[in-house]
Amino acid sequence: MDFEKITNPLMTAFKEDQIRNHGPSHITDLIIITIKCLMPSEEELGVNIDYRRYEEEIKLWEYYRRGENNSLINILGDIDPHIYWNGRDDTAILRMLPIVLANKDYLILREEAIKNVLFSTGNIETIMEALLVAKLLYLILVDTEDICHHLKQEIINLSQVDFMDRYQNRFRAPIGAYDGQFSIDFERHKIHALNILNSSRSQWFESLQDCMKVYLDNLSGDSIIGSSLESYLTGQNIGETKLANYYAGLAIYICNLRRGRIDPNALKIDRYDLPDVFQFDEGDVFFHSLLNKSKVIKKEITSEGLIIYLSTKLGIYKFIK
Repeated sequence: MDFEKITNPLMTAFKEDQIRNHGPSHITDLIIITIKCLMPSEEELGVNIDYRRYEEEIKLWEYYRRGENNSLINILGDIDPHIYWNGRDDTAILRMLPIVLANKDYLILREEAIKNVLFSTGNIETIMEALLVAKLLYLILVDTEDICHHLKQEIINLSQVDFMDRYQNRFRAPIGAYDGQFSIDFERHKIHALNILNSSRSQWFESLQDCMKVYLDNLSGDSIIGSSLESYLTGQNIGETKLANYYAGLAIYICNLRRGRIDPNALKIDRYDLPDVFQFDEGDVFFHSLLNKSKVIKKEITSEGLIIYLSTKLGIYKFIK
């Protein structure tokens, strides 16, 4: 598989986020957190997510976040079931990118994709849309023909009973608090998804519709204009903007994960050392399991609150309390 075919979608996602939001937003933050928590499996040829680390990364993200949505804020404290079941997390689909790009085995990819969406939202439409977009990108990466047929089979074979049996322990709010009838809404959204895959326009699954338009336009040779996920799937115009070396390094890192070149033992955190970063003064150097060696380069009190700037191996962080 071409190196660019793996790196381009991820690097372009970072670029698109910066363009649309005039700098990195919570979308970039969550993609990076997902990458940092990828862990090669010792039992099978695949890459999973270390959810102990994911939880700690999200707790830390609260203080340096560059944006937010209701679903993400909801999981920082006591979870509101209404937000969990109804909230639309705009990072969910893009969090699929590192999961898809790091895995060659679709069954492992599928499992990790669903679990990762459920970490922040139980919204049925978001779950199905993220799954279908993840499979679409996977099928493009492996040069599969008749992609629409494979996507239809994915949604047709998505059994509500199997889904509940397999993933209800991943729900972060009681299913009894779901506002409506989960089983009926589950089947209704399957129909909406199939309609879109049969080329019908709908108010549902807007990102999936964008992605399918990109895919079908590419097949027909038509020009693509204005699709919100165009660059995520095609990796177009990468050379037009110089991306930060850090982002390029993340893309290379995912390639190495996919190729099995990363030793899981090098990524394991056996004991979490998570000091309160706000306790340190300017000039202090300390170790943090998620940030590694860090140095306080500035600390001040402003109208925003207590602010501390940390220099780490990953760059400069601005924490606000």
